[in-house]
Amino acid sequence: MKNILQQFLLLVIFSTFIYTGCKKDNKVKTSIKKEENKNNEIKNVNDPVIQFLNKKYQDLKPIIEDSPNPFPTYTFSDKKLGGFSIDYIGKTGTVQYFWNVKNENGYFSKYPNPEDAAYQSDNIKKLINTNDYYLIASFLPSKYISYIDKESDEFDIKPGAKTSFYLYENATWRLINETETSKIPEDVLAFEVGLIQKDKFNSINNSTENYDGVHSVSVETEATTTGMASISYNFNIKKGATNLSLTTYHESNLCEGKYFAIEKNNMLELYYAGDQFSCISIDPKFYIKKEGKKFYIKGVGGESTYNQWIIMK
Repeated sequence: MKNILQQFLLLVIFSTFIYTGCKKDNKVKTSIKKEENKNNEIKNVNDPVIQFLNKKYQDLKPIIEDSPNPFPTYTFSDKKLGGFSIDYIGKTGTVQYFWNVKNENGYFSKYPNPEDAAYQSDNIKKLINTNDYYLIASFLPSKYISYIDKESDEFDIKPGAKTSFYLYENATWRLINETETSKIPEDVLAFEVGLIQKDKFNSINNSTENYDGVHSVSVETEATTTGMASISYNFNIKKGATNLSLTTYHESNLCEGKYFAIEKNNMLELYYAGDQFSCISIDPKFYIKKEGKKFYIKGVGGESTYNQWIIMK
């Protein structure tokens, strides 16, 4: 088993729980490695802001998160403080996909064993350009951790435990979300991307006046035994609020609902703003542009149409 501390902090505190046995009362038990370096102990636990990037919190080197969408991360824990992870969230889909095991040209492509590659901290560090990443700290305070006894490192996560998420900008950590720990999804990347976008986009005074109205488009996707599969998209854009509804034939009604609409480079970028984590992406889900009185959209349909500009009604 890999380092239990790393697994706990990566999967228990900040995404899911590692189950190492359940008692009759169904409390989850696990353990964390004792801090070997006493200099890492927190001297003042009442400080209102934790300097997560302080070198004394970085004894554990970065690894690649074991999750559906991997990313670089490192963790720290202390009985007085609690535990936190620093997650490197790529600012583009290309940067994020570099760490995906399926990427034939990505980080894992040079290693025969992905599990070993995930722990090559020195190599991981060399490939991280911090300008290409958002830094998110997810922090579980010690008040939510109940240790079995003073000598043991076994503990329970207290009912109602909450994890706080901080975004690092302008050399400052800023609280952007607090979530019940047990409700943090397995796909941490999508979850944290959603937090970043809600924080950034909700603070933008963005006008969609040039695009307001109801715009629709229909595309065929692939042939089936009972006919051609298709998707019809209906966008309702009004005063910055954007909603998508779908009508499909032999296709799933995925990614319906609210979208963030951001005007940029003479186009409207649409980002999914709902609760389906598979629909959340750091890049826009759709682009809409206006030429004269006509509207065009990119990002609809399947492989044959996804990258094409298609006229809307």
